[in-house]
Amino acid sequence: MLGLEKIFRARGHDETFLQENVNWMLLRGFGASKVASVSVLMPFVGYIILYNSELQNLFGDFGGLLSKQPAASSCPQYISSFQRLNLLYCGLFALGTSALVFRSAAPRELKLYSDSNDFIDRERSNLSARRVRSMYRTVNFRRNRIGEELCNRANWLTADVPITKASIEFANNKNEDVVLDLMRTFFQAQDRHFRRWAVFLCFFLLVIGAVLLAIPSGAFTIRVLCTVLSGNGTLGSP
Repeated sequence: MLGLEKIFRARGHDETFLQENVNWMLLRGFGASKVASVSVLMPFVGYIILYNSELQNLFGDFGGLLSKQPAASSCPQYISSFQRLNLLYCGLFALGTSALVFRSAAPRELKLYSDSNDFIDRERSNLSARRVRSMYRTVNFRRNRIGEELCNRANWLTADVPITKASIEFANNKNEDVVLDLMRTFFQAQDRHFRRWAVFLCFFLLVIGAVLLAIPSGAFTIRVLCTVLSGNGTLGSP
């Protein structure tokens, strides 16, 4: 029970262990990569490629060279060719679906920018008072404690102050740290609080896909090691 409380308890009144460690930034490494762009196609065209009758033998006979080694008879094929094909398809399907979830559900900021510093560098010059207020509403809703601290430093962030006056205050803002802190906190709030259900779904599919792909790879590696350690076969021999 204490372990579960440690995982789910709030830190600083607005953060949990899972929010800090399982978030969009963690998933971005795969979701925004070129590999993910390719794997997105797998749910739609993967079965055409992998289960094509003309290509099935190519995939099904993967590792055929190993079977020709003298020691191969004492090192069984732990997973059949058809099972490896099914695991390969299911693994790629899970990864592709995970990438689709990321592309469709992740916040815009996490898809466009590599981190909060990149976000600040590229967005700061285009900010307006209205956009700053919009970010503040998000921060105040998701991380109320920090929202109150920012409001104490710049009360024009709230809707109580007319937008015309807020625009003047923003244009004459002498405390640049307020805007920078707001942008950094906004990026973090989007990362850790936006569509949590999609974060867990994306993470689950990514893990399942990696495990499914690792099974045939691991079985083949064990067979290779078995053949090599038997001392009779050389993989390069005919």
